[in-house]
Amino acid sequence: MKSYQATWEDAEASRQVELVVNYRLDVKRVDINDVTPIRVTFLCPKSREPQRSVRVWTEGGRKLLARRAAAAGRLATLAQEIAEGQLVELKHTVAATAVDATPVLQA
Repeated sequence: MKSYQATWEDAEASRQVELVVNYRLDVKRVDINDVTPIRVTFLCPKSREPQRSVRVWTEGGRKLLARRAAAAGRLATLAQEIAEGQLVELKHTVAATAVDATPVLQA
């Protein structure tokens, strides 16, 4: 399984949410296993410049943000971005068994 970091800009709430997407890439398709919001950056409503940034610590917060991103249609574009190679793959030096992903939203 590979991980990819994506962002979703929620213009309505003046925030940008960083997402970690765990996926498998096949010859014919992309299977997204789960999407986990990890950080929220609050933007100035007028200038769109970052004002502050906070990590998403609670499972409830992760689920809420993942549902909002899905409702906004952001998750529908993730598989296409992965298939086209428009991604930044995350490479971790920690063994896969050391940290479990929080499956807040499964595709």
